[in-house]
Parts: sequence; C-alpha cells; structure tokens
Amino acid sequence: MFQVAVCDDDAANHNLIKQLLLILTKCTHFSFDTYFFSSGEELLEYYRTHESNPFHILFLDIEMNGINGINTAKHIRSLPDRDVQIIFLTSYPEYMMDSFDVQTFHYLVKPISNELFISKVTQLCNYILASVNRYLTIKTNGEYLVLKNSAVIAITKVKNTIAKKRLEVITTGQRYACVGTLESYSNSLEYPFLLVHRSVLINMEHVLKFTVSSVVMSNKEEFPIGRSKAQTIKDSYARYMLALIKQRG
Repeated sequence: MFQVAVCDDDAANHNLIKQLLLILTKCTHFSFDTYFFSSGEELLEYYRTHESNPFHILFLDIEMNGINGINTAKHIRSLPDRDVQIIFLTSYPEYMMDSFDVQTFHYLVKPISNELFISKVTQLCNYILASVNRYLTIKTNGEYLVLKNSAVIAITKVKNTIAKKRLEVITTGQRYACVGTLESYSNSLEYPFLLVHRSVLINMEHVLKFTVSSVVMSNKEEFPIGRSKAQTIKDSYARYMLALIKQRG
C-alpha cells in the first residue's frame, strides 16, 4: 500500500484523483491510503505533527491560495524529505521549468487525462518498488505495504508463537507482523542495516546508544547484542558514524 497525499484547493480535483486511484487499484495490484489537503499550509502542518516523511507520492497543485505548490515542495524538500515522489498539477504549462528545482517525477496539465494519469502513476509505483535500497515491501494482513527504509527501526523474530517464520517490523509510526526469515531480510537490506543478534536486525540510522550487551534505538526500545560479534557491531557503527560526519561536513 502506498501512502498518498493530494494537495489542491479545488475539491473537484480531490474527488477526481480519488476515483482514478480506485480505478488503478482495481486494474493493478497497487493499493493506496490517500490523504487530502486544501492548502500548502495544511500539508506542511501535517508534516510538522506527524512522522517526518509520511508519504510515498504527493500530488501537488501549483496555483493555490496562500503558499503555492512550488514553495510548498521546497519546504518539504528542505525538511528534508528526499524520498517523496512529487507529481505537480497545473493549468499553466509555463510553470514546468520551476518544478524541476524540487526533483519532480512528473507534471500533469489540467484537465487531467484519465489515461495519462493511470499510465504515469503505474510507472511511478513500479519505480518505487524497484528502488530496493530505499523501500521495503512486506506482506501483512493479506496486503502488501511499501515502507521507507529510513522509517524502519528494526526487524525482529517473534518468539513464543505457533506459526513459524513470524517477524515484526518496527517503524517510527507503527509495528507490523509479517511472515519471512530474518536471514532473507538481512541479505536483501544493505547498509545501514545490521544484524546484531540472531533474532534482531537494526537500522543504524535509529541507534540512540550502545551498552555493554545491548543497543538502544530511537524509540527507546532495547535489543540484545550477540556476544560473539559485539566488537564487530560496534566497529561497524563507528564506521557508519564517521561516514555520516564526512557526508554532512
């Protein structure tokens, strides 16, 4: 499931995009959890009061009362949210050049063509799913969810359960139960993910601190560190922090 935001001061466009996404859900395996905003200010307030990068796709009208779509996108990119894919909506093609400054996926001119919309959103969803280093797809409760790697705190084996291969994916906003093996996730998820115990895979982006035998994550949850590889794990984290410092410098 993709998290989608529609920001447009025309309610008719909200309804149109809602219907087009429903059509897309029926003719593909994609599904969408859609949020609607009537101004750039309202969307930015949502960003301020929720997890920092809540959406996969943003449909953003350029001509709105108050802050316009281009400036709204600039605020979002400066948060920074580099992962959200932006599709601009406008009645005026001359704004196209300005939209390139905020890493736009596409630009749709109103009135929106149903065929073009479905084609471009299908293309975008496939692009997101193919970005294996930035997104994680899990199956939970019979549906597929697309999670940003940066939002994943840890993946752990579920103990004391009859079903085998049960995992819990812990994110900044929620916890998800899914089926799989920790080994397969450890092999597919690259740096900065690190297997710290036979039952725990962490994202080093969310490490708060290390103790002698455990690691404390950004949600204050504490996980054990395998004794045989404690030093290797701490060395890996030290290299990660050094690379991060150099990147920011």
